[in-house]
Amino acid sequence: MSNPKFLFGAVACVALGFGVGWVWPKPTRLTFLSVGQGDCAVFQHDGTTILIDSGPKNPKVDAGEKIVVPNLKGLGVDGVDLILLSHPDIDHVGGTGAVLKAFPNATVAISACFHENTQLLELLRKWGRSPNQVKWLGPEYQGTVGEFKIRIDCPQTDVDEETNDGSMIVRVADGAASAVFTGDAPAKVEESFSQISDWRSEIMKAGHHGSRSATSETWIETVHPEVAILSCGLNNEYHHPHAEVVNRLIKDGVKICRTDQEGNIGFVLKNGRFERE
Repeated sequence: MSNPKFLFGAVACVALGFGVGWVWPKPTRLTFLSVGQGDCAVFQHDGTTILIDSGPKNPKVDAGEKIVVPNLKGLGVDGVDLILLSHPDIDHVGGTGAVLKAFPNATVAISACFHENTQLLELLRKWGRSPNQVKWLGPEYQGTVGEFKIRIDCPQTDVDEETNDGSMIVRVADGAASAVFTGDAPAKVEESFSQISDWRSEIMKAGHHGSRSATSETWIETVHPEVAILSCGLNNEYHHPHAEVVNRLIKDGVKICRTDQEGNIGFVLKNGRFERE
């Protein structure tokens, strides 16, 4: 793809005002929202907002309604262009309904491997979206948002296989300012993709909330991150992040940031790199 605008309908524009004075474009930001035991990241650049996952929904909380939408508004977002759903697990997609209610023009995109996933199809119905209103992604896409290159790879899995195996891999990069996301992809998927492209990134969203099943030594060496984000819930029942993952990252000199301990973790583009806000 040459530009997400053409594939997804995302709109890239910078608001400039005249007459009343210059209106500065909003800064480029990458924010990992603290959504409990789940994932949600917000990428803002050149007037475009991309959401990567939308947080969980469970009997206690709808993270989309209570956390994601309020935080988006706090970040100055007046429209979400694209929601990339890594895979159908409810801790990654549960907040989508609330986000679509607040930002109905958002385009939802997910791997075509999940086109017949019964849980996802039921969720789409609840969100008021038909399958033909979703962008079903094939194995690989490359595009741009402003100066940033976007790469999306979707592992090809059978509909009856573990959904984690089909988690999309996303990389956003403009030179040194770069980040990679892998949903809940296990080590075998990480290792297979480590051989087919350059995934080096300044920031790595640790796979599967810091589970020992992901963030393999091979993947850490492939990405060679400076910072790893562990998105997990405080005192969660899975005991994420697992000590093995934390120790791997420490051994490789990677700075660890955890949403369960720090809340939202935000970065802003400065001097060609992502710097912590």
